[in-house]
Amino acid sequence: MANKTPPRTKISRILVLVAALAAGIGIIGFFVSQKQPPARVALGETARDVQVFSTARVPFVISASGFGTARPEQTWSAISNVKGAVTFRRADLESGALFSAGTLLLEIDPSFYELALLEADAEIASIDAEIAQLVQENKNSAALLELERQRLELAEAALRRTEALVASDAVSQASLETQLRATLQQRQAVQSLVNQQNIFPIQMQRLNAQRERTNARRAQVQSDLADTKIYAPFDLRISEVNVEEFQYINPGQLLFSGDGTKASEITLQVPMQALRRVLEQMPASEGEPDVSSLGVKIQLIDKSQYWDAEVLRIANGIDPATRTVQVVTRVMQPDSTTPFTETPPLPKGMYVEGVLRIASQTPLLAIPQETVHAGQVYIVNAENRLERAAVEVSFRQDGLAVIQSGIEEGDVIVLDDIVPAISGMLLAPDVATDKQAEIRAAALGDAL
Repeated sequence: MANKTPPRTKISRILVLVAALAAGIGIIGFFVSQKQPPARVALGETARDVQVFSTARVPFVISASGFGTARPEQTWSAISNVKGAVTFRRADLESGALFSAGTLLLEIDPSFYELALLEADAEIASIDAEIAQLVQENKNSAALLELERQRLELAEAALRRTEALVASDAVSQASLETQLRATLQQRQAVQSLVNQQNIFPIQMQRLNAQRERTNARRAQVQSDLADTKIYAPFDLRISEVNVEEFQYINPGQLLFSGDGTKASEITLQVPMQALRRVLEQMPASEGEPDVSSLGVKIQLIDKSQYWDAEVLRIANGIDPATRTVQVVTRVMQPDSTTPFTETPPLPKGMYVEGVLRIASQTPLLAIPQETVHAGQVYIVNAENRLERAAVEVSFRQDGLAVIQSGIEEGDVIVLDDIVPAISGMLLAPDVATDKQAEIRAAALGDAL
């Protein structure tokens, strides 16, 4: 038979459990009553650290750039004006050779033109002889005319006497007729000599015209004779040669060509808006821009080499395809005394960039381009809080934005890109002491 737990024992166990539970609750209550409440922390506004600078108007060099291809300012094609065999050709007359002005490069056989010159001289001598003969004949005719006029006066006097005698029946009518015939013959002789005198000026005019025509032909032959020798018209570099010694040349044949070595021309395609900004700063001469005041620099695309240049002219009109204006510039090539390593010549056909520069007539308000955020700049006000100001940018150049309106000189501009940029947020500005000097240096750019 199984043993049964007495009722007293069960009650004891229940009492022990209740007592332990009560003790635990009491302990928990004690610790809860002794716990300190959490410390209260006062909430404060945190300032954002930012780099700032003060705006100022600075001297500004406005620039406009364009691109173009270099070409020689002077080019020359030696085209023959005469015919004949080449009797002399310089041995070094080849592509790339350099020659100074006045160097004899080629000579064509002159014998044909020398003979033509002798023929013209002989013809002029013959005409001069004819003129001398005609002058002498005119003198002789004038002397003979004077004698014949005297004989005519005698014949006229004899005719009058015969008429008087016939009227008084002293002589016959036949005598009068004989004297009349003699007088008419004398009149004819005088008139013949007068006619000769009248023809003389016309004959002289014909001979003089013939002489002038021969002189003109002689001048042409003399010019052709001079053209048998071809000299370099200016300092040049030969680019192409199409003639050999002893080759027969015909008029109009291209012999060789060359390019001037003193200067190169570059026609820059400059955007219209950029060029307008430059032209607005230029002094005007009789209503036209004085391009001589422009500073110009021609440089390679990688900016590894540059040449000083000058503006020759600004072409009329705008290229409708690119909306650019053609600005013609000139670069003077270095002379033979300049070391090649210092300033190499600008090669023909080189694609280059040209920069036009001119100082602004008044200082401009310029700020770093990165401080403009979607047409706004961040300003630190007097309470060190952020303000957003809408600005109008006149133009951008070399990392700077020139401000037309929206901010004033002396405003404190935030350099950092704040995200998020909340108007009124507290800022802890730190002045970038070198920023204004950097802006001034960028505004001036390279020396004009």
